Amino acid sequence: MTRLNIIKGDLLQLAVDGEFDAVVHGCNCFNAMGKGIALSIKNRFPEAYAADCKTTKGDKGKLGTYSFANVYREDGSVFTIFNAYTQF
Repeated sequence: MTRLNIIKGDLLQLAVDGEFDAVVHGCNCFNAMGKGIALSIKNRFPEAYAADCKTTKGDKGKLGTYSFANVYREDGSVFTIFNAYTQF
């Protein structure tokens, strides 16, 4: 049986604080990151948006793929943000 742990709080701050090694969020294929958690990621971690912008805007072939960026914490450790292309 799989156990589900529920953690309350700000997902992005928890990642910065070391609670997670990775954050995966759904993106569209148009390099927008204009709403929801994607916008928060774009504003707080511009390296994740830069990774998204390195992909071809509007490419339907991105569906089911991802781009990613490593984010360095103040203590030198790293977590990764994955931009999962889930919408066209």
